[in-house]
Amino acid sequence: MDILSQIVEMDKAAAARVNMAIEEERRLSDESGEGFAKTREEAIAAERAKVDAFCKEQSAKLEERLSKSDKALADENAKLDEKFNSQKARWKAEIIGRITEG
Repeated sequence: MDILSQIVEMDKAAAARVNMAIEEERRLSDESGEGFAKTREEAIAAERAKVDAFCKEQSAKLEERLSKSDKALADENAKLDEKFNSQKARWKAEIIGRITEG
C-alpha cells in the first residue's frame, strides 16, 4: 500500500503542478492581452492625434483661403460700387432727359 499512496501523492503533486502551469499560462496570456490592448489603444490615440492635427491644419488653411476670397469679393464689390456711383449722375440725367423729351 505504501507504493500506492506514493503514486497517489505523486499524482496529486503532478496535478498541482499542471494546475499551477495552467494558471501561469492564463496569467501570462492575460498580461499579454492587456499589453496588446494597451499598445493598440496607444497606437489609436497617436493616429487620432495625427488626424486631429491634420484636420486643424486643413481647417486653418481653408479659413485663410475663405478670408482671402471674401476680401477679394469685397474689393471687387467696392470697385463696382465706385464705378456705378461715378456713372449714376450721368445715367440719371440721361433718363430724365429721355422722359422729358419724349
